[in-house]
Amino acid sequence: MSRRSLALVALLFAVTAQLLRACGPLLDQLAGPVGIVNAALIALAIFAVPGVFLLAVPRLPSRVPVLTATTAGLVLAWSAGQVFGLSLALTAAGAVLAMTALALAVRRAADPVTATVGLLAGGVVDLCIRSLTVTWDPAWGQLPSRLGMTALVLVLFLLVIGRPTGDLRSDLTVAATAAKSGGATGDPRDDLTVAATAAKSGGATGDPRDDLTVAATAAKTGDPRDDLTVAATAAKTGGPLGGAADAATDAKTGRETGAGAETGSPGAAGTGRTWALGGYLALWTTTLGNPAFAASQSGVALQLCVAVLIVVLLVAIELVRRLTLHGGTNAIPEPDHWIAGSAALAGMVGGLVLAWWGTGPWVLLGIALTQLSATVAVARATAAPGNRGDWAYGLVWVLPVLLFQVHYDMPLPFDNRWLLIALGVALGLAGMGRRPLHPGGWRIDLRGLVARPSPATGVLVLALLGPALMYATRPPTTDPVVAGTVDVKVLSWNVKYGRDDATGRANPRQLADAIRAVNPDVVVLQEVSRGWVIGGGVDVAEYLSRELGMPFVWSPAADGQFGNLLLTRLPISGVRTGSLPYGQGPMGRSYLKATLGLHGRSLDVITAHLTHRKPNTPTRLAQIDELVAQVDPAVPTLVAGDFNFWPSWPEQRSFTGAGWVSAQDVTGRGAAWTSPTDHPTNRVDWVFGSPQLAFTDFAVLNGVTSSDHFPILATLSLR
Repeated sequence: MSRRSLALVALLFAVTAQLLRACGPLLDQLAGPVGIVNAALIALAIFAVPGVFLLAVPRLPSRVPVLTATTAGLVLAWSAGQVFGLSLALTAAGAVLAMTALALAVRRAADPVTATVGLLAGGVVDLCIRSLTVTWDPAWGQLPSRLGMTALVLVLFLLVIGRPTGDLRSDLTVAATAAKSGGATGDPRDDLTVAATAAKSGGATGDPRDDLTVAATAAKTGDPRDDLTVAATAAKTGGPLGGAADAATDAKTGRETGAGAETGSPGAAGTGRTWALGGYLALWTTTLGNPAFAASQSGVALQLCVAVLIVVLLVAIELVRRLTLHGGTNAIPEPDHWIAGSAALAGMVGGLVLAWWGTGPWVLLGIALTQLSATVAVARATAAPGNRGDWAYGLVWVLPVLLFQVHYDMPLPFDNRWLLIALGVALGLAGMGRRPLHPGGWRIDLRGLVARPSPATGVLVLALLGPALMYATRPPTTDPVVAGTVDVKVLSWNVKYGRDDATGRANPRQLADAIRAVNPDVVVLQEVSRGWVIGGGVDVAEYLSRELGMPFVWSPAADGQFGNLLLTRLPISGVRTGSLPYGQGPMGRSYLKATLGLHGRSLDVITAHLTHRKPNTPTRLAQIDELVAQVDPAVPTLVAGDFNFWPSWPEQRSFTGAGWVSAQDVTGRGAAWTSPTDHPTNRVDWVFGSPQLAFTDFAVLNGVTSSDHFPILATLSLR
């Protein structure tokens, strides 16, 4: 197992995952001026490019350093984004180049097991970074995290250019070291691959000692056929190293040969179902590498979810090393070419059902099952002969993610979670079929099964220090002393997934700063994202809770990753959440109710986000009726949120006619607009109080433009 190849794939995967998440908010912002359909078409055009690049690689001149060029372009795009700000053009260019470089690096890897271990290691790196930043990617983050990620990108580039491909002495050193050590996996076939790959990068030398190096390494496999292959090929080609090594590698892997993935020759196209890598990236961004999804869906703390996901990846690394594949130890038998692929397909479907339809620990179990199954499928897809379907590589990522998100404004005729099930089926099918050098049989290698973990696993386990550190340093939360006669400040705000409305960038720090500046006792937020791709994958709830030192209560709405949030340091009890009538749609809505303690007295707080389309007044009226039905007339109650109706519409009368008072109107601030922040023209955010409440102040915080809504701040006391 080549450590260099492993590290290259790992870093490329971590950078690619971050840039793909960064594209989400920027594409969502684009949908505002150009419309959802046009934005979707632009996204499809952008992510068709990686497939086009892969198709073009075999047609390039033989000495074009494709991997170096794409990685250099990635470094330039990333650096420009950090200097000038991450625009859609720069981020999309970086994502396209990163996806292309990742595919080339996977093909360049010595064997499918090394490539897959690299992908899993990259997942560990990605999760560790997101743990330390509470899921706010360094691409958007503060200067220290941006500098750290920039350093990682530069290390990636150095890995690509650090060892000149024409320096045969380096190649022979790698081969000799591999022959001497027996390889990282303990499988002697890996040594042959390392030697052959090293030889391929250096070209023919005509030195018979080079041929002896390859022959000696091949002989270590114990399979005389390998020796005959090397010898016969060397004799046929006149003894140059490149011919013998290429033939030996071909004999072992069934891959096409040529000048190598770096050179861009016809052989550099490589083999393997690269489009399956796009499918794995889609599962990673939505489910497998999305700790915000795991936390919101399961109710388990974010950092614990990160730790679980990292452990699952470490187990997956040890699993793939034991598979019956080139580069594996063959410890896990595979009697025919259907069993592993079929098991992976069934595992992914079952795991995704558990993850997306389950609750509590079942969600984490489903993610684990899906990850382990996807690992087997990706490894086998990478080992597949032929490279058909390369053109779909980027599209297999963007289509399911795009349709999944579009569903919430333009509903599909089916539950959008079935898109992920279909993706799991496709990935499972990619892992089926015959693989080169499949020995067959039922014999289990018990010694191989219990072999000690690889050095890579030993290093990557240190990533668990990330979530452990973040959990240990979480700020303490204390209950302030609030007497029953003291005014209580309540802030309500539609935060639009934590995405800056002016720039399109994910920025939960702006939300935290704005809330901290007015020091409210209670915060109710709408359109809170906990892992949505168009929100940059950020867990806004966990981020704000940590930054503000305020515990939170969550109410999922459209799905488990989008809903309403309540933050407060006051004692909380009687939490209740529920769905509101769907009516004309197009998105599921919910309410959140909680009772807050005020030193011997209590205050019920209800927040919701009502349907947004103007003609949908009947649906809003039905949703308001459901909200009012949750009220206990004997308890002082406040209802606040983005209700999406104007003061002149009949919806307001549903509240005022029942004796409710509008905080904005009763304090004389009725003329202030609340949305949109770039050109305020309407008032759709409301705070209502029951007769037991007295509003003493109200403000629209029109200096805060982080969202498309201004925050509203009401001060109240209990009569």
